[in-house]
Amino acid sequence: MEVEGVGAVVPSPRRPIQPVGVTAELAETRTKLRQAAPPDRWDAVQAEVHRLQFDQGMSPLEALQAVYARLAAGWVPR
Repeated sequence: MEVEGVGAVVPSPRRPIQPVGVTAELAETRTKLRQAAPPDRWDAVQAEVHRLQFDQGMSPLEALQAVYARLAAGWVPR
């Protein structure tokens, strides 16, 4: 039995994934929050986002936006 060789397979170039809808909003808000947060306080900022989600029943997007607004108003996490 003869098998014919297959030519070189050239992979198509990969395009970056572009999030849409709520996923895009989450990514954009998280990026803004990361830029606004003091670099040495990122863990505290994330903890506040999680606290708002669980204690206040906020959605992830709402919690990110609330913490971003607090940072913009001058809040500094511990």
